[in-house]
Amino acid sequence: MYKNINDYELIYLVEEKDENALNILYDKYKPIVDLKAKKYLKYGKKIGLEYEDLYQEGMLGLSEAIVSFDQEKNAQFKTFANLCMERQIFSLLKKASRKKHTLLNDSVSLDEKINDDENTLLDVFFEKGTNPSELYEYKESKKELFEKIYSILTPLEKEVFDLKINNFDYNEISQLLNKSYKSVDSSIQRIRIKVRKIIDEIQIN
Repeated sequence: MYKNINDYELIYLVEEKDENALNILYDKYKPIVDLKAKKYLKYGKKIGLEYEDLYQEGMLGLSEAIVSFDQEKNAQFKTFANLCMERQIFSLLKKASRKKHTLLNDSVSLDEKINDDENTLLDVFFEKGTNPSELYEYKESKKELFEKIYSILTPLEKEVFDLKINNFDYNEISQLLNKSYKSVDSSIQRIRIKVRKIIDEIQIN
């Protein structure tokens, strides 16, 4: 039943409360959700997410696509569903990285000396290989400082900041945000300047 019915007809039947049509749509797109969960798994593992987390989020995106698809906009359902799945999974990645970032903010001082070479956390903040989990040992809390820094970042800089502080490299950030490598690099350089300026102002006062 419904084996040869296209997506548009299935969506219509779903709107008519046909549960069989709904199940067919889910079964049809589950392999795509699986591919997307695997696509982002490497990124997710860096911030404590597993395949099941990403797969579930992708299924939520698929559900949203089924419920909100508007055939009058002349878009293909497959394209719209892919967009919703990607958006839902990436939203989870951002929330998870933001949560980890917040924990880091509560326990780390940007300008505290962290080794015998007189390096500060600011010096290594965006260096490749920095592991946020290793920074929890520093006891000084600079939550207000981090909040001040965060308040002056642009939306793109906030996204770059959240991902970079969680050890995503330039290429990964570029792929996740769909931005060029140059754009990511420029954002990080601007963040460095803003952070340095705020710390200098605090030290003067």
